[in-house]
Amino acid sequence: MKEYTVKVLNNGTKEWYLNGVIHREDGPAVESANGTKSWCLNGKLHREDGPAIEYANGNKEWYLNGNCHREDGPAVEYANGYKAWHVNGELHREDGPAVEWEDGNKEWWLNNEYLTEEEFNARMPKSQLEVTINDIVDSNLSDKNKLEIISKLF
Repeated sequence: MKEYTVKVLNNGTKEWYLNGVIHREDGPAVESANGTKSWCLNGKLHREDGPAIEYANGNKEWYLNGNCHREDGPAVEYANGYKAWHVNGELHREDGPAVEWEDGNKEWWLNNEYLTEEEFNARMPKSQLEVTINDIVDSNLSDKNKLEIISKLF
């Protein structure tokens, strides 16, 4: 069993250390007095089963090995509606905008490179849905059958 050193700061914040480095494997390494929690391993923000930072106000950020990172959704989710997709510390999303602002504005990024929506769409392959619809339209089915199939997709 690992023995952690726990420091309690004057404001009530608790920090867990292992061998002088902020580190905790069985919970957050920092529990701030305001309710914010941060998970760290070997001095870096890191959590594999949820956000590495859970702010008291509801904001959440995912990190792996110190890099903002999440593969199954936005790596940054703020309570005001702001969302940002990061992979290995870079803004990146292949299936839509990588940044969605709370006011509805959007930004497209691939490998930390900003693109207009048109540039993004030109780089990305056609979706399976578009191919399916084109295949149906180009098929030898009657127009009635084509409409029935397409209407079921939506």
